[in-house]
Amino acid sequence: MGKLNDNRVFCPHCGADLQGDPIPEEIQHHYGATHSSRKIGISSMKEDCVIKWQCPDCKGQWKRKL
Repeated sequence: MGKLNDNRVFCPHCGADLQGDPIPEEIQHHYGATHSSRKIGISSMKEDCVIKWQCPDCKGQWKRKL
């Protein structure tokens, strides 16, 4: 198995680190990542997917890159 993503992302508005808690090593392969994310996904009923993200600290929002 290749290297897993650590979900290291920073808020484009306030610079907060959005990497969450570590995922237990024995189940990381289910998530494809070593850590959870603190980003809040905002979805659209019309598009039936996450369309933008929100920072839990500053509440700033940005479009999801597809």
